[in-house]
Amino acid sequence: MRGHFLLLLSFSLITCSARAQKTAAGADIPSPEEFVNAVYTSVVDSNFDHYYLVVGTDSCRFLKYNYDDWVKYYLREPLPFQALNELSEKVYLSAGLPYFWKQQRLNKAICVTRKQADSILALNPTFAHKPTSLNIVYSFSLPQFTDNGGFAVIDMNMICGQVCGTGSTFIFRLTTTGHWKLVGQHVNWSS
Repeated sequence: MRGHFLLLLSFSLITCSARAQKTAAGADIPSPEEFVNAVYTSVVDSNFDHYYLVVGTDSCRFLKYNYDDWVKYYLREPLPFQALNELSEKVYLSAGLPYFWKQQRLNKAICVTRKQADSILALNPTFAHKPTSLNIVYSFSLPQFTDNGGFAVIDMNMICGQVCGTGSTFIFRLTTTGHWKLVGQHVNWSS
């Protein structure tokens, strides 16, 4: 009985954290799918009719960060130290919480399981000379937002084979026009 209660409590917490919420400041936080729809063109070629997205989220790597490195190398504009700390804390608190993308709410994404992703990637030639001839699968972390809804962080990974791909942490700022502007990017891995 206790196990069922803990499972129900965990599910409730996950559901609540992933929904769009009103913050204390009254800002609307988008749903994870709304946010991905708004920013996916930062990594997905907008010429694609669709893209493959692994249905379960990855972990975000923005748990700890070196402020001096981000300021010196990865930020495109100055960001408040407090916003970066808040994003890092949100990533830490959400670590390990599973989330599955809702296909019907995503534009251009075709959600696939990890097994399906492996099958899609297996169709790629061993040594492709044309990047356009590759099948590509993306995986994203669950986006995290500052309480005021002004900043967000998400990891986006592009996989094109066993030793082909790249993964980055992206920080976005909500503009006065309601669009998400890419303001920071750190490449976590590449092969």
